[in-house]
Amino acid sequence: AAGGRVLHALDAQPAAAGDRLLVALSVGMVLCGLVGEVLAVLGCLRAWPVAVTGAVVIALGAAPLRATLVSLRPRVDARTLLFLAPAVLGLLVVLVSFATPPIGGDQTKYQLAYPRMYAQAGALVPSTSVWGQQQFAQNFVYAVGYATGGEFLARVLAAVTEVLAAIAFGVLLERHLLPGAGLLGGIVFFTLPICWSQMARAGVDTAVTLYGLLAVTAVLDWRRSGRRGDLWRTAVTAGCAASCKVFGLLIPTLVGLVVLGELARRHVRWGATVRGAIGYGALVLALCTPFYVRNTWRMGNPIYPFGYSVLGGQEWSSEAADYLDLYFNQYQRRFAAKRAGEPYRGWGVLRFPWDVTMYPESFELSARQTLDLGPITLAFLPAIVLMRQRRAAVWIATAVGASFVGIVAGAAWAHPRYVLPGVALCMTAALVGARELLGRRGFAVVLGATIIGNLALTGKLLQMWPDQVRVLVGRMSTETFMRRYSPRWDFWQAANPVVGPSGRVLVLEKIIHPYYIETPF
Repeated sequence: AAGGRVLHALDAQPAAAGDRLLVALSVGMVLCGLVGEVLAVLGCLRAWPVAVTGAVVIALGAAPLRATLVSLRPRVDARTLLFLAPAVLGLLVVLVSFATPPIGGDQTKYQLAYPRMYAQAGALVPSTSVWGQQQFAQNFVYAVGYATGGEFLARVLAAVTEVLAAIAFGVLLERHLLPGAGLLGGIVFFTLPICWSQMARAGVDTAVTLYGLLAVTAVLDWRRSGRRGDLWRTAVTAGCAASCKVFGLLIPTLVGLVVLGELARRHVRWGATVRGAIGYGALVLALCTPFYVRNTWRMGNPIYPFGYSVLGGQEWSSEAADYLDLYFNQYQRRFAAKRAGEPYRGWGVLRFPWDVTMYPESFELSARQTLDLGPITLAFLPAIVLMRQRRAAVWIATAVGASFVGIVAGAAWAHPRYVLPGVALCMTAALVGARELLGRRGFAVVLGATIIGNLALTGKLLQMWPDQVRVLVGRMSTETFMRRYSPRWDFWQAANPVVGPSGRVLVLEKIIHPYYIETPF
């Protein structure tokens, strides 16, 4: 309702009812996160303020939402059901896993840990931790989930984001790049092992991916129609990407360059160009600024603690910044040894596309399938030189995606999760290249084999799933399950009573896994 009302006010709704629902729900997720942040700042992040806000929002946005739902004309046939089967299967599997507490990954370090603390306290929790300040729109969506429905709802919202991203992938493919392949392409993306692990582990990179796909779709809509509302939708969705993570700031920047290039191509007058650029920038800032203002207010640096040499920041120092760089370098060096390599330096970053495809396990202490991006992008992206139709749209998607990957890998941290938004855009173009190279039948065979391979590799992530089912049906206790699979949870079951309610816990870096700590810290 909130997202639809914003789009309606800007005359920025897509033409198709299904697309309107997709974009409205996606924008509404960020607005939900904004509400969560405001309530946390005010010290009233509780169920009843969320309910009151929700009632007001529904009252204001009921009309456009009702119109969109009434105009939907879904078609369900045997082919659609066949394509959707692996996605539905994966979704059911991950929902069952939510019956047990989260185990491993950044979710227990900060992605879910801080939102849960905010919901428990009903307010922001003071923290000078590096990761305590990296809490943006998606994290406050989780906080709203914790405040209203507990852990299960918070984790389901992560799954919702992944579903929306898969649909956005298919919409971009169907509308602008490869008509007729949107549904199958969306399933290929949804079944990628890294997407499944992100859905199960409540990451935020999937949210940046969602809004990056929507922003590129919108700018291509605007390029085709010239309608100002499509440009405003581009700005809104790009601003949503920037509101989810610091790396997300690249999306409005790169898409903004596409907007300026298109204005130059059309020979738009100088005054109109300036007005369009100002309007685009204002909408981007309206969506993302509140989350960076919070960091500026609390720590004196919008992207605390990064950029200390330029932006400064409280509770930090040049020595701390140097140590953080050393910590990251040691981390990268340790895992690069798995591929008999070194951290990327200079031109060495050109190896990254090969390494991230062939050795995804060399970027983190995890199994290959947790970070696997699949072979499609590396294999078929070069084939876009063969395409004969929709060249401009394909090259725009490729340019934005490849630039995102190159900047993150070269200037920040080459890591599969961090480049996922750019890889998703490059993958849409790679599917076009695959279709040009293989023909219709070969394309269908390769994509079918890819889906089967994705499911087989993802299946290796399910070692805990039988026991999670036992917990769900009451055949195993949560305590037994956690003791079997999480040494850190087992440690804190013993440590929490010793610390006691009046004790204090000091978290060094992120090794302690704050999710399991039950005492003040």
